[in-house]
Amino acid sequence: MGRPDGNLTAVQLEIMEAVWASEPDGATVGDVWGRIRAARPVTRTTVLNLVDRLHRRGWLRRRKADGGYRYQAVEGRSRTLSHLAGQFVESYFDGSASNLVMSLLGGRPLDEKDIERLRQILDESQAPDAPEEGTRA
Repeated sequence: MGRPDGNLTAVQLEIMEAVWASEPDGATVGDVWGRIRAARPVTRTTVLNLVDRLHRRGWLRRRKADGGYRYQAVEGRSRTLSHLAGQFVESYFDGSASNLVMSLLGGRPLDEKDIERLRQILDESQAPDAPEEGTRA
C-alpha cells in the first residue's frame, strides 16, 4: 500500500494519536471520541466524519468487529511524525533542517547537554537504516 493521501491537520493528528494509543487491537469511533472528549468538547458526529475521512484518504484501515468497525493506523506513529516533520521543513524552511534548527534556537546559546544531544542525533542520522520503532508491516 502507498503513502496515505495528503498531510494531517492538528485535529486529524489528535485522532491518529487516539488510534495509536489503542494498538494493537485498534479503536472504534466511540473509543476515539471518548479519548478526545476527555480533553475537550467534541461531538461524536464530528469524530465519526473525521475518522471516515482519514480512512478514505488511506491513513486508517478498518475491519468489522462486534457489529461495527475497529480502526488501525496504516503507518506507525514514529514514521508518520517523521513524514509530517519532513513536510513542514520542506514547506517552511526550503527543505533545510539546519534552517529549522537555527530558527528554533533564535540566537540562544546552547548548554553542553543540548550540544551533546544534538551530536548524538546527528550521529544517529548518519547510521545505516535501522528498523523503525512502532511501524506495522
